[in-house]
Amino acid sequence: MRAVPRVVNASLFKQQQEKDRKASSQLARSFSLSDANLIRSILAQKPSNTKHLAIHTLAGGAGYALTVPKKLAKRAIDRNRIKRLMRESCRQNLLNLEGQQVVLRLRKKIGESSSGKLREQERRQIKAQLFNQANSNK
Repeated sequence: MRAVPRVVNASLFKQQQEKDRKASSQLARSFSLSDANLIRSILAQKPSNTKHLAIHTLAGGAGYALTVPKKLAKRAIDRNRIKRLMRESCRQNLLNLEGQQVVLRLRKKIGESSSGKLREQERRQIKAQLFNQANSNK
């Protein structure tokens, strides 16, 4: 005998709604760039720099790539968090990126004052730079 009764119909309906909501807010897999030669050609373009980021763009096509070197962000946790912020920025500004191929690159070492760890203040700065850069492209 079960202590908690099963709720089948309502939970399945809610799960389907959650799945539909998540799928609509994600970038298509085909939107990310994976060709190394194409990424090199985009990186050869002059970037628009902010304090922590370099944003390289090339007209034609659509897509994005992210680079967060281990040399600049030692901890995997920090690299993943920065990449998550970059992806979120690309997802929210998808319409602004049409017709452009973009490579977002971390250009300044993070955590210099906090023994190599990304702190909240730096995270906020990176997030602000990403969203300010995206808004200036409108």
